[in-house]
Amino acid sequence: MTTGISQPETFGLPVNQDIAFTSHKGKFKERLKKQQLRTLEAYAPLLKQFLEPGEEILLAMRGCSPMTFLEQITTGWIIYLLKRCTLVVTNRRILHFPSKTNFAPKDSIAQIRYGDVEDIKAHVFLGRKFTVKYKSAAAETFLYVRQSAKLKSILQTLPMKVHQPTLIRGRHHLCPRCNAPLAPGVYTCAKCSLEFKNEKKAKWLSLLLPGGGYFYAGHPFLGIGDAIGEAVLLIIVILSIKNILFGTADPVNNLMLLGIFGALLVIEKLFTIYHARHYVREYIPLEKDFQALKKE
Repeated sequence: MTTGISQPETFGLPVNQDIAFTSHKGKFKERLKKQQLRTLEAYAPLLKQFLEPGEEILLAMRGCSPMTFLEQITTGWIIYLLKRCTLVVTNRRILHFPSKTNFAPKDSIAQIRYGDVEDIKAHVFLGRKFTVKYKSAAAETFLYVRQSAKLKSILQTLPMKVHQPTLIRGRHHLCPRCNAPLAPGVYTCAKCSLEFKNEKKAKWLSLLLPGGGYFYAGHPFLGIGDAIGEAVLLIIVILSIKNILFGTADPVNNLMLLGIFGALLVIEKLFTIYHARHYVREYIPLEKDFQALKKE
């Protein structure tokens, strides 16, 4: 075993093999080694860009990004696919990569600096998850983390109190071009001016176009489903208004239809706005800027 040394088998990454390739009881297992390498392989280019000098990888995990209760009940089980993420635990922080449904990388990265953490609790039973309480008083829970037992053992050895907090004092995203921390709610990097998809445009596209907010946020299948649903509701609303104005049917029934389906259309729009605004908070670079970034 080699501790904290980059080797070809670890894709040139500084992996602490004494920790990453062992169980929560400290026993080396070939199965765990293959699992860790498989998880790290797709993220090796990003990790080489974002890792700091002297930073070591202790564990790579898969799970689900934090989500609100309203997101869960209004999206259903599919939210657990949309919120998949890869987490890389180092000796300085936890790197959070929002992932595609197959756990491939997106163009997004966040970090949890240990200096910003008040407490981390890994729950081994009842869902395998861990909860982070930040010094900002906010708290987040990452769900379906298989390696929660290993994370718990690692957290017991990390001297978190020696790390200094950042100004944000919580999980925050990093610019994929220059690695600078991104200010919450600000969708342009202050350092390199890279622009990201923003909540204001997500809101207006959700209002004006059926499924527009989902398409803008990078979820086309949700956009198609939402567009079909909104189109059906809109057709019923328009037909009800037409029948009321021209008296071609019972006005009372048409008023009821207009009220019911009009309300459903409004609720559908509100949910679309809510979801789209949350999705763009992953700081998704504008396509034209990110294509230029990849060519640099």
